Amino acid sequence: MTITNPKTRHLAWIFALALLGGLPAQAARSRFASQLSGVVKIYATFQAEDYTTPWQAGRPGSGTGTGFVIAKRRILTNAHVVSNARFLEVSRDGQPGRYLARVAFIAHDCDLAALTVDDPAFFEDITPLSLAKAIPSLNDEVTVLGYPTGGDRISVTRGVVSRIDYSGYSHSGVDQHLVLQVDAAINPGNSGGPILFNKRVVGLAFQGLAWADNIGYAIPLPVIEHFLADIADGTYHGYPELGAFFLPTRNRALRQSLELPDDASGVALYYIDPFGYAMGHLLAGDVLLEIDGHAIANDGNIALNGDHVLFAELLERKQWGDEVDFSIWRQGDTIELTIPLTTPHDPFVYRNAYDRQPEYFVYGGLVFAPLGRDFLRTVDSQSAAANTQQLFYYSRYAKQDALVKDRDQFVVLIRRLPHSVNTYTDAFMNGVVARVNGQAITKLQDVEAAFAQPQAGFHLLEFEGMKQTLVLDAAAADTAAAPIMQRYGIPTPRHYHPDTTATQEQP
Repeated sequence: MTITNPKTRHLAWIFALALLGGLPAQAARSRFASQLSGVVKIYATFQAEDYTTPWQAGRPGSGTGTGFVIAKRRILTNAHVVSNARFLEVSRDGQPGRYLARVAFIAHDCDLAALTVDDPAFFEDITPLSLAKAIPSLNDEVTVLGYPTGGDRISVTRGVVSRIDYSGYSHSGVDQHLVLQVDAAINPGNSGGPILFNKRVVGLAFQGLAWADNIGYAIPLPVIEHFLADIADGTYHGYPELGAFFLPTRNRALRQSLELPDDASGVALYYIDPFGYAMGHLLAGDVLLEIDGHAIANDGNIALNGDHVLFAELLERKQWGDEVDFSIWRQGDTIELTIPLTTPHDPFVYRNAYDRQPEYFVYGGLVFAPLGRDFLRTVDSQSAAANTQQLFYYSRYAKQDALVKDRDQFVVLIRRLPHSVNTYTDAFMNGVVARVNGQAITKLQDVEAAFAQPQAGFHLLEFEGMKQTLVLDAAAADTAAAPIMQRYGIPTPRHYHPDTTATQEQP
């Protein structure tokens, strides 16, 4: 996303074009006239949240990006172009004026969003861009359309597909999907723009490497199609997660320990996530031999449409409610399994959060919030080294032990608003709350409920991994609650999210 929108025009550049004696932009426009009409510029005013003071938002900012019109009067773009947006407008190349836009669907796990414009005049004389039938091959030439930094008009660049691979999607911070790597110029402002092969969309520009030249990434056709199929029922559900971690089976000792025949190939599972759809079906020690009839090689790859890709690519193309068939090797026998993809949302996948106010609860000047990736970024590891390391432990590894049992969230004491009622609490900062007044804390709302039941006139707060208990005088904390709120300008002592995980079309 472009954070600034420079207006400077370079006279030397214009003069150089005049000396060439032609208007190359007009030639490009003639060749791509139908595609150009559907490529739009997006203007976003956004306001990110402040996770150190969760009752107030951060400073507003602005930026630009690119989108393109597809069927059903939808504008496809990146989620990161419109995340935390407070005001959205779109414009068309060569036409004056801007139109109000709104987000219809957004998918932060794959960095895609669908916008719409309520004014039908915006779509007049626009030819929606068509999606291709398949992704291009290596070394195929592609065209990138968009509005990158450096000017106001549409830009056209070309390059070749240099790699088709899995890679991390930086917007969510944790998700990996298929990507197209291209050597065409993809700069800030190109985000959300279409990448064309034979005049059809094969990808959507979304990120690059700041430290490398001519390496840009596009969200490829299979991911775009998955998003569009997902929202067809009016709700975005996201990608189902297998939650099975595997090892290649090239090592002879490993194969012997699994009693895997010499002519068998596959990958060995070593950990099953309790929140993945493999739980209750697959076991640590199983060997995945086939997925939906495709043989899995010892490195985890399968042959798919003439390419060798990780077997997870088949899972990537599944939707919630689908099924997947596995052939597995378990304790000397081959077993056939059909696994439904209907597992609940995993509350311990710490993605970057967008489009919602942080949760918090304040009592007696103590601020409690759920552990999350955004909060972890605010913690100073030098000043709170011990508790910070503990937080990272919970965020990365806690699902492998009993700490996660019966928990929906890890609740953290994130801040102390100084007052005489809460002195001597600094040692507990960034600690994970285990119990309040003897009640187990499984989610943020439990903290408020537990404070309603003091013990012998005191509030007793216990933290994971700490023997010392934080003690508050209950009557003094109750008396100080309102003055502390007023002193620090906190409008309400609480904010909780509704119990929902799906993203529905916004009115």
